[in-house]
Amino acid sequence: MRSSSSCGRWKARAIRTRHQRTSLSEIAHLLHFQPTTRNPLVDDHFIVNCPYCGEDVEIYVEPDVRGTFVQDCEVCCNPWRVHVIREDDERYVSVSRADGSE
Repeated sequence: MRSSSSCGRWKARAIRTRHQRTSLSEIAHLLHFQPTTRNPLVDDHFIVNCPYCGEDVEIYVEPDVRGTFVQDCEVCCNPWRVHVIREDDERYVSVSRADGSE
């Protein structure tokens, strides 16, 4: 006599995962974004610290911009890589050296 196989009797188990929404500030921290100051009079202007000369510089970031772009420092003329993260009405802006010397 042959024993019956249980291969056909496996039930698919649903795996439940609890997704927690990660806040934009947590993402910015994980990506090592330096805190920036937003100009309270104009929402699209941010004050960033130049990674070359150390000066605080106010930059304009258009409302629909996300991702990365290159911009020169107005003080020392060295190139920055500007990173913009946007979620709902919050935006985080960070600058790093565009020449990769960090």
